[in-house]
Amino acid sequence: MNGPMDGTVTQSEGSSVLRFERHLQHSVDKVWASLTQPEKLVNWLAEAEVEPVEGGRIKLTFANTGDVMNGRVIQAQPKAVLAYTWNSEDASESALRWELAPEADGCRLVLTHSIHATERLSYMLAGWHVHLDLLAETLAGEIKGWPWSHWEEMREKYAEQIGE
Repeated sequence: MNGPMDGTVTQSEGSSVLRFERHLQHSVDKVWASLTQPEKLVNWLAEAEVEPVEGGRIKLTFANTGDVMNGRVIQAQPKAVLAYTWNSEDASESALRWELAPEADGCRLVLTHSIHATERLSYMLAGWHVHLDLLAETLAGEIKGWPWSHWEEMREKYAEQIGE
Protein backbone atom coordinates (compact mmCIF):
# COMPACT_ATOMS: atom_id res chain seq x y z
CA MET A 1 0.00 0.00 0.00
CA ASN A 2 1.51 3.32 -1.03
CA GLY A 3 -0.42 6.02 0.75
CA PRO A 4 0.20 9.70 0.11
CA MET A 5 3.14 11.37 1.83
CA ASP A 6 1.22 12.33 4.93
CA GLY A 7 4.13 12.87 7.29
CA THR A 8 4.87 16.46 8.27
CA VAL A 9 7.56 18.14 10.39
CA THR A 10 7.09 21.25 12.47
CA GLN A 11 9.46 22.90 14.94
CA SER A 12 8.32 23.44 18.51
CA GLU A 13 10.46 24.65 21.43
CA GLY A 14 13.68 23.24 20.03
CA SER A 15 12.14 19.92 18.98
CA SER A 16 11.14 18.55 15.62
CA VAL A 17 7.60 17.21 15.72
CA LEU A 18 6.82 14.50 13.18
CA ARG A 19 3.09 14.02 12.61
CA PHE A 20 1.03 11.48 10.69
CA GLU A 21 -2.73 11.27 10.43
CA ARG A 22 -4.40 8.22 8.92
CA HIS A 23 -7.95 6.98 8.56
CA LEU A 24 -8.16 3.25 9.25
CA GLN A 25 -11.20 1.19 8.31
CA HIS A 26 -11.11 -0.68 11.60
CA SER A 27 -12.60 -0.09 15.04
CA VAL A 28 -10.80 1.82 17.77
CA ASP A 29 -10.77 -1.43 19.78
CA LYS A 30 -8.95 -3.32 17.02
CA VAL A 31 -6.40 -0.54 16.42
CA TRP A 32 -5.79 -0.09 20.17
CA ALA A 33 -5.01 -3.80 20.41
CA SER A 34 -2.46 -3.38 17.59
CA LEU A 35 -0.78 -0.55 19.54
CA THR A 36 -0.64 -2.34 22.89
CA GLN A 37 -0.53 -6.13 22.44
CA PRO A 38 2.93 -7.64 21.80
CA GLU A 39 1.53 -10.43 19.61
CA LYS A 40 0.04 -7.76 17.32
CA LEU A 41 2.86 -5.18 17.52
CA VAL A 42 5.40 -7.72 16.25
CA ASN A 43 3.53 -7.94 12.92
CA TRP A 44 3.89 -4.26 11.98
CA LEU A 45 6.25 -2.44 14.35
CA ALA A 46 8.63 -4.44 16.55
CA GLU A 47 8.98 -7.18 19.14
CA ALA A 48 7.47 -5.52 22.16
CA GLU A 49 7.22 -5.54 25.92
CA VAL A 50 4.41 -3.15 26.87
CA GLU A 51 2.83 -2.06 30.13
CA PRO A 52 0.11 0.29 28.80
CA VAL A 53 -0.39 2.17 32.07
CA GLU A 54 1.15 5.43 33.25
CA GLY A 55 4.69 4.76 34.46
CA GLY A 56 4.75 1.40 32.67
CA ARG A 57 7.76 0.22 30.69
CA ILE A 58 7.87 -0.17 26.95
CA LYS A 59 10.63 -1.89 25.02
CA LEU A 60 10.62 -2.28 21.25
CA THR A 61 13.15 -4.42 19.38
CA PHE A 62 13.10 -3.71 15.64
CA ALA A 63 13.69 -6.81 13.53
CA ASN A 64 14.64 -4.76 10.45
CA THR A 65 17.58 -2.99 12.15
CA GLY A 66 18.12 -4.71 15.49
CA ASP A 67 17.65 -1.35 17.22
CA VAL A 68 16.15 -1.39 20.71
CA MET A 69 13.95 1.42 22.03
CA ASN A 70 13.30 1.77 25.75
CA GLY A 71 10.67 4.12 27.11
CA ARG A 72 8.19 4.90 29.88
CA VAL A 73 4.47 5.39 29.41
CA ILE A 74 3.57 9.00 30.21
CA GLN A 75 -0.11 8.86 29.30
CA ALA A 76 -2.49 5.93 28.84
CA GLN A 77 -6.19 6.43 28.21
CA PRO A 78 -7.47 3.07 26.96
CA LYS A 79 -8.68 3.18 23.36
CA ALA A 80 -7.85 6.89 23.08
CA VAL A 81 -4.26 7.92 23.91
CA LEU A 82 -0.97 6.12 24.43
CA ALA A 83 2.14 8.26 24.90
CA TYR A 84 5.63 7.23 25.93
CA THR A 85 9.18 8.49 26.07
CA TRP A 86 11.40 7.29 23.26
CA ASN A 87 14.90 6.17 24.37
CA SER A 88 14.74 8.86 27.01
CA GLU A 89 13.61 9.20 30.61
CA ASP A 90 12.47 12.74 29.86
CA ALA A 91 9.37 13.35 27.74
CA SER A 92 10.73 16.73 26.65
CA GLU A 93 13.72 14.91 25.12
CA SER A 94 11.81 12.52 22.87
CA ALA A 95 8.23 11.31 23.09
CA LEU A 96 5.80 9.39 20.94
CA ARG A 97 2.02 9.87 21.09
CA TRP A 98 -0.74 7.78 19.51
CA GLU A 99 -4.26 9.18 19.48
CA LEU A 100 -7.35 7.31 18.32
CA ALA A 101 -10.83 8.68 17.63
CA PRO A 102 -13.84 6.80 16.26
CA GLU A 103 -15.09 7.77 12.82
CA ALA A 104 -18.09 6.63 10.79
CA ASP A 105 -16.39 3.68 9.07
CA GLY A 106 -13.44 3.07 11.37
CA CYS A 107 -11.15 5.39 13.28
CA ARG A 108 -8.65 8.19 12.90
CA LEU A 109 -5.11 7.57 14.10
CA VAL A 110 -2.78 10.48 14.80
CA LEU A 111 0.88 9.76 15.53
CA THR A 112 3.21 12.51 16.76
CA HIS A 113 6.89 11.95 17.54
CA SER A 114 8.74 14.85 19.17
CA ILE A 115 12.51 14.59 18.95
CA HIS A 116 15.48 16.88 19.53
CA ALA A 117 17.45 15.45 16.63
CA THR A 118 17.33 17.56 13.51
CA GLU A 119 19.41 15.39 11.20
CA ARG A 120 18.07 12.34 9.39
CA LEU A 121 14.45 13.36 9.82
CA SER A 122 13.75 11.83 6.41
CA TYR A 123 14.80 8.44 7.85
CA MET A 124 12.33 8.82 10.73
CA LEU A 125 9.53 10.06 8.46
CA ALA A 126 10.03 7.19 6.04
CA GLY A 127 10.21 4.70 8.90
CA TRP A 128 6.94 5.81 10.45
CA HIS A 129 5.28 6.07 7.05
CA VAL A 130 6.16 2.46 6.21
CA HIS A 131 5.28 1.17 9.70
CA LEU A 132 1.85 2.81 9.39
CA ASP A 133 1.42 1.21 5.96
CA LEU A 134 2.28 -2.13 7.58
CA LEU A 135 -0.22 -1.45 10.38
CA ALA A 136 -3.02 -0.95 7.83
CA GLU A 137 -1.99 -4.12 5.98
CA THR A 138 -1.79 -6.11 9.24
CA LEU A 139 -5.25 -4.88 10.30
CA ALA A 140 -6.52 -6.12 6.92
CA GLY A 141 -5.02 -9.54 7.66
CA GLU A 142 -1.84 -9.30 5.56
CA ILE A 143 1.42 -10.08 7.35
CA LYS A 144 4.50 -9.02 5.39
CA GLY A 145 8.16 -8.45 6.12
CA TRP A 146 9.84 -5.05 6.25
CA PRO A 147 9.89 -3.59 2.71
CA TRP A 148 13.33 -1.95 2.43
CA SER A 149 12.70 -0.77 -1.15
CA HIS A 150 9.48 1.01 -0.11
CA TRP A 151 11.30 2.60 2.84
CA GLU A 152 14.11 3.82 0.57
CA GLU A 153 11.61 5.26 -1.91
CA MET A 154 9.77 7.10 0.88
CA ARG A 155 13.05 8.31 2.44
CA GLU A 156 14.05 9.90 -0.86
CA LYS A 157 10.64 11.55 -1.23
CA TYR A 158 10.67 12.92 2.33
CA ALA A 159 14.29 14.11 1.98
CA GLU A 160 13.25 16.06 -1.10
CA GLN A 161 10.14 17.42 0.63
CA ILE A 162 12.01 18.71 3.70
CA GLY A 163 15.21 19.68 1.88
CA GLU A 164 17.49 17.17 3.59
